[in-house]
Amino acid sequence: MKFQPILGDKLSGKLGGIVASHNTYGSYFRKLVRPVNKKTTAQQAQRSSIAAISSSWRNLDPTVQATWIAASIIKTSRKGDRIALTGQAAYMYVNVLRFRLGLSIIGSPPAGTGLAPVLTPPTLSMLAADSVQVTFTGTDTWNDLDGGVILSGAPLNSRGKSFASPALAIAGIADPGDSPITIPLPIAIPIGGRLRIDFHATAPDGSQTTYVSADVLNPSFPVPPPVPPVLLSVISVTKITNTEALWYLTGPASAVNASQLVIAGYSGLTYVASPDHRSLVVSYTGPINPGDTWHVDGTTATTPHQVYPQPDGLVL
Repeated sequence: MKFQPILGDKLSGKLGGIVASHNTYGSYFRKLVRPVNKKTTAQQAQRSSIAAISSSWRNLDPTVQATWIAASIIKTSRKGDRIALTGQAAYMYVNVLRFRLGLSIIGSPPAGTGLAPVLTPPTLSMLAADSVQVTFTGTDTWNDLDGGVILSGAPLNSRGKSFASPALAIAGIADPGDSPITIPLPIAIPIGGRLRIDFHATAPDGSQTTYVSADVLNPSFPVPPPVPPVLLSVISVTKITNTEALWYLTGPASAVNASQLVIAGYSGLTYVASPDHRSLVVSYTGPINPGDTWHVDGTTATTPHQVYPQPDGLVL
């Protein structure tokens, strides 16, 4: 529901499960939702981008800041509302997206007519339940060197009108051109399910397109089975001290975290990865006893190994 009050434009507060609020586009009502900090990769990337560009703005020469203030850049929301941004807001709006895409930062406000560049709806095709092929229009002005696009999406519910789950970050692509691009999905779409992807692009001059959506149907690709856990085995163990041992592994130590290192009867294990990334120096809170079970696990199952104390430097 869209609401534009006749009297006043700064509504705030809550009544039951309804919250009245306002942003740069005006006042609105929304359902009361308790904020959740999921700390997803995309969320952290966005926060880092905002922090970096905000710092960049503070370091700009005041005369350059003045050009952004005078530019009165217009931002259009997903619902079509338009508003003139302040200087810092305009600088952030232009450059946060570019920072996330790894593109150059725009130091001066975009010139031109003020019209958003056109983003022609891309062509989508499912390659698998968790993979989609995207083809962009190469003649779009944004689709050039130092231009790029962000993709986000979610599966549609059975009515095809609202989302069954929140939108998820899918990909960021710099200068995609007009060749088909295969993009892995963060979720699997079941047979007969439909995915909606939103596209938002930045042109080489920093101007941005409006949001464009495209749908794709999964006609016949089954959801892939769960990937079995990749287990790491201990090839050898060398005693260093009564509370330390060197483990040499069958795979990279980067696949291991401290909570997955277990020895029967002990807790608080820590480790340090060696430069070759295939061995760990494991520290224990108590002495190592004969018959203790040591194991390392890259996911959830366990790979036990019986390890007995050996003289210093002797490999079991």
